[in-house]
Amino acid sequence: MKYILSDLMRVRELRKDRAERELMKAKDLVVEAKKRVEERKKELKDYEKWVEDEIDRQYDQVLAKTVRKGSVDDLSINIKLLRGRTADYIKRVADAEEDVRKAEDQVKKKQEEVRMAHRNLEKLEAHKVDWLDEQRILEEFNSDKELEESVRTSGQKDPSAEPSED
Repeated sequence: MKYILSDLMRVRELRKDRAERELMKAKDLVVEAKKRVEERKKELKDYEKWVEDEIDRQYDQVLAKTVRKGSVDDLSINIKLLRGRTADYIKRVADAEEDVRKAEDQVKKKQEEVRMAHRNLEKLEAHKVDWLDEQRILEEFNSDKELEESVRTSGQKDPSAEPSED
């Protein structure tokens, strides 16, 4: 006998499967976001090292020449510009870390969706068990009732009602 809510059960199974796939995608996004954070941190570290090397190089150039006031002012401006760009790299790291936080929040949301999908499917599966038991009992009852009616209509006595001769 087909379960009366089998179509609904199929829909809930599909929802559970979809929720599980979305959870896996969300976890993959967290991994990717963490990789971007590491890349941004490496870019920042590389840039900071490059800035220090560039400042040293420019100082060495200025020191190797006869120093004019304009050269020192230009060097000072270049140093400020180079260090000012460091803030851009720091912001990129912060943005990447924010992306990780958002991705992790999304994972939590997807985990709750998976949990709810499982719970809804389990409720329906429990209902199916109860429904099948009820159907079995109803079939037994109807079968017994048909048997009693056929015994009455045939005019025969119920063999179990007669005393046995032992």
